[in-house]
Amino acid sequence: MQEKDLQAQARQLHEVERLSLRQIGQQLSISRKKVKRLLGLTETAAKDVGGIIGPYEGLIRQWYGEYPFLQAVQVHERLKGYGYEGSYSVVKRFTLSLRKRRKKETFHELETLPGQEAQVDWMQWEFPFGRAYGFVYILSYSRYLYARFYPKSTMEFLLDGHLEAFREIGGIAATHVYDNMKSVVISRKPAGTVTYNGQMLDFSRHYGFSLRACNPRRANEKGRVERVIRDMENWLRVNTFVSLMDLNRKFGAWRETRNCRIHRTTGKTPAEAVKEERLRALPGLVYKAYRHQPVKITKTAFIEFETNRYSVPSSYTGMVADMLVYPERIEVHLKGKPIAMHKRLFGEKQKVEHPSHRERLLCFTPQYKRQRIHQLMKNMDKDIAHFLSVTEQEGQDPQLVAYDLFKLLKGVARETLISAVKTAAAENIFRTSYIQGLLSPSGRQDNPVHPQDPGLLHITYERRPLDEYDELI
Repeated sequence: MQEKDLQAQARQLHEVERLSLRQIGQQLSISRKKVKRLLGLTETAAKDVGGIIGPYEGLIRQWYGEYPFLQAVQVHERLKGYGYEGSYSVVKRFTLSLRKRRKKETFHELETLPGQEAQVDWMQWEFPFGRAYGFVYILSYSRYLYARFYPKSTMEFLLDGHLEAFREIGGIAATHVYDNMKSVVISRKPAGTVTYNGQMLDFSRHYGFSLRACNPRRANEKGRVERVIRDMENWLRVNTFVSLMDLNRKFGAWRETRNCRIHRTTGKTPAEAVKEERLRALPGLVYKAYRHQPVKITKTAFIEFETNRYSVPSSYTGMVADMLVYPERIEVHLKGKPIAMHKRLFGEKQKVEHPSHRERLLCFTPQYKRQRIHQLMKNMDKDIAHFLSVTEQEGQDPQLVAYDLFKLLKGVARETLISAVKTAAAENIFRTSYIQGLLSPSGRQDNPVHPQDPGLLHITYERRPLDEYDELI
């Protein structure tokens, strides 16, 4: 029997009679290996033929005849519309021989001069405590690595990562290479042009380096940072972390070890080779790592950001303010004047309320003033809530204690008051007079640069001619 006729008969038995490969071989008195060759099946695809994907083989081959670059996941989605109930892995194995393989690419080896280039990128990783984003900065010549994990990858964290890298390295490379992250590249239209983010351009001008964005889908143009990200991922897989702080602490030790290990290409440790980098000096004025965003103050005197709410003084309700988003804090400005500042929240639907922001509203409800102040102070910080709880157990009036703390808050910052309360609790002293003593040590004057009599500030005198002093010589 000729090969062509044998192939036709094998296909008839396989596609119409639905016989297995073994049964076809027995029928035609040939081996299973030859049956697979006649049917054009690979070893992995042959395992699925005659199984759940068998009835769809002709349809799949037809699709690949029309669209050679179809992906396995696309075939799987299409088959679902025809009643296929098998898994994606079966489709992936079966289509392995049908999928058109990409042509292997080769690249020129890129060489850089000292101080010429740095490559920057983000990576993300899921941890038990949540998702974290790794800022990765590597000098192309010395391979010196700086990296740090952040809770987000927005502009303020990108800028902060750069600033920390500049500070540690002690200088700036002439060119920084990025992929097409939105914090750097806004658009690539029309084709062949790149529109950079305005704040990133301002940042690069301040520090005197140029921006270069890689071409789309050309990760090889920043291969050094891609390689180090792969090494970081391998390290993360075999370590455990309980918090972002724990992650950065352990990662810092690993990074230090890596920078002191001889690099396979340069033959030097990055810590030694970085001394050869001809980096640009840092400017005297440090750039502020923040992101600007207009925000409207609600009728309840809050602003909302990333589902969290931050209080502002109640006299500014209904106004549009400027919000400066730093990595660790939120500042609210109105006409260039700061009106509120809070520690940044990274949870969801949380609220932070400064008691002094509600002073104006308290005047409208004097009968509830003490109760409201107690509630505000209790919710302001867990250490203050503990302080109020202990004073109540000792028989003190918690509302009166809260009011005394509230009055202290008018003259000191929120963090300062909390620090004083912590100190008092550590000494097991739960009296507001002790806290007041911590905030205003003995011998300190309220206004040391002002006289007690304000009228002395307005004294006038008649100027004497300078030639009268000549007689004293």
